Amino acid sequence: MRKNVDDRFSLNVRYNMKRVMRIILEKLEGSFIDDFNKLEAYAQELRDTNSDSNVVINTSKDTLEQGKRRFLRMYVCFEALKSGRRSGLRLFIGMDGIFLKGKYKRILLVALGQDSMKHFYPLAWTVVDRETSRKWKWFIKLLRSLLGLTDGEGLTLMSDMQKGMIDVVGQLLLKAHHRWCVRHTKANWAKTYRGGEIKNLMWWSAWSTYVEEFEDQQKSMGFVFEQVVKDLLWYPPKHWCRAYFDIVCKNFTCENNFTMSFNKWIVAASAKPIIKMLEHIIIKVMGWLKNLKEGEKWIEKFYPYAIELYNNFKIIAQGCQVQDNGDLGYEVIEGTDRHVVSLSSKRSTCRIWDLTGIPCSHAIKALEHDKQEPESEIHQRYSK
Repeated sequence: MRKNVDDRFSLNVRYNMKRVMRIILEKLEGSFIDDFNKLEAYAQELRDTNSDSNVVINTSKDTLEQGKRRFLRMYVCFEALKSGRRSGLRLFIGMDGIFLKGKYKRILLVALGQDSMKHFYPLAWTVVDRETSRKWKWFIKLLRSLLGLTDGEGLTLMSDMQKGMIDVVGQLLLKAHHRWCVRHTKANWAKTYRGGEIKNLMWWSAWSTYVEEFEDQQKSMGFVFEQVVKDLLWYPPKHWCRAYFDIVCKNFTCENNFTMSFNKWIVAASAKPIIKMLEHIIIKVMGWLKNLKEGEKWIEKFYPYAIELYNNFKIIAQGCQVQDNGDLGYEVIEGTDRHVVSLSSKRSTCRIWDLTGIPCSHAIKALEHDKQEPESEIHQRYSK
């Protein structure tokens, strides 16, 4: 093996093996330093070949005064992705930070939309030297301006509890709804509580869609250990529990899985020099956009995900009973639970219809009782 490495790359493998591997990668992929030196030219090429796209590079003012250039951060947002969001993508954005593995450690901050099939939709990304509140502020300011997010009204953000991000969102997007990934919240909370039963109750709490159900789960948790509930409520439920989520974006996800999927999707690029890494991401995104358009060729009126969820609710509806409830609508009984459904306002006290835009089992039972077709009440966000 030593002879093969020495013959192919002209290296003396008596060196530290990490150094040898780095030199080999540079010979294969190019120098990390060379890529940083070419970054301005690369950014200008992106601007010239992608009209109305945004490519921004910041360098250190302190080093410029010394006649040197030190990279701080770079932002990329293509017009093709912005126009895709404007064409009907819901105002639901996931944000995350990815550690890059190259010679010069950097962080890739990403902003992703989510389509009606629950697939991620890349919006913008930025490379920064460190993940700090200042870097998040810079990234979110650009997103707010270039995507027209203004004060965040009608916007729902999903993220982990990243260092510095929470306060920045509160400052720049005052009216946005900020959800925290329940998996990340659980990881912080569960450092003290490791029992499987406790963790399961935490998940059931997060999945509760109305306040009374959430409170019942808290009582069950309190029977196991009262302090557990107090410690859990230190994390405000409005950020991680469905019972307190907004009903504007018609998405009741409480996990940041779609940003994790993106992270895995680009993992092969994370150790490359910066230009090769960005090119890898761009090529993957453009290929993904092409496949996305080719894949939307089903004949049904609604997206398959919506129909799958609707069919699940329809099965549950078979075990429900419905009663008139006067001007309030219909009272629907499911086991020991009772929920009121208002067909005029398209709402149910279980809040599943409100949160998803898809008639829940109680709404389906009430609509069928009223001689209406429940499938026609699926929200237009799920239509072609």
